[in-house]
Amino acid sequence: MPAHASASFFDAWDTYQKVVTCDYMFHREIGEALNQLLRAHFGGRPFSILDLGCGDAATLTPLLEGLALQLYKGVDLSETALVLAAENLKTLPCPVQLTQGHILATLAEDATYDVIYSSFALHHLPTAQKAEFFHLAAQRLSKGGLLLLVDVVREEGETLEVYHQRYCEWLRSSWRALNEDEKDLVCDHLVNNDLPDPCSVLDAQAQAAGLGVALRSARYGWHWLLCFRRA
Repeated sequence: MPAHASASFFDAWDTYQKVVTCDYMFHREIGEALNQLLRAHFGGRPFSILDLGCGDAATLTPLLEGLALQLYKGVDLSETALVLAAENLKTLPCPVQLTQGHILATLAEDATYDVIYSSFALHHLPTAQKAEFFHLAAQRLSKGGLLLLVDVVREEGETLEVYHQRYCEWLRSSWRALNEDEKDLVCDHLVNNDLPDPCSVLDAQAQAAGLGVALRSARYGWHWLLCFRRA
């Protein structure tokens, strides 16, 4: 996420909390699918996780409870988010590391993880940088590790302009807990910062990086959970 996008987004953090609480972006359903996927893949085996664009970690933390988590590392550009995350992550029974930084810079570091997770962050990167993301993520995953992406994905054949228009029309009619100023703020953020690609592009980039598509376990409109596995 660009620095200016992160800053403006967390200035309006109360608005985003409404979006999450009302489940407008299907955090609840996708979270349940994510928890089931982690339990099925790891069972009782310990694993480490790198959370890129972690935000306040409020939605992920409950999904990790009860799992054999060995290490959690969260990265975000927003200091505000990381302060909130530090509080929310206190319930995890494992070492917690929080770092302010860009997701690509973090992936360039020399460390490996069993899970790399990113929620509603990748779509802020241009297509070429998404390819770099997949390439670096493949290098940071341990053998058999999972890259889990929760994000918005454009429909095949849907232009970026049409995506912006359709998404804003949908949220203006459906996100009823937000007032008009809040809807304007979200739409402004979306039009100026969101660059989602179709799933075919993400699949091709993942495969070029040496990752295979293991499972698409959840899809709600433009909102997807994508799972890529390192062989």
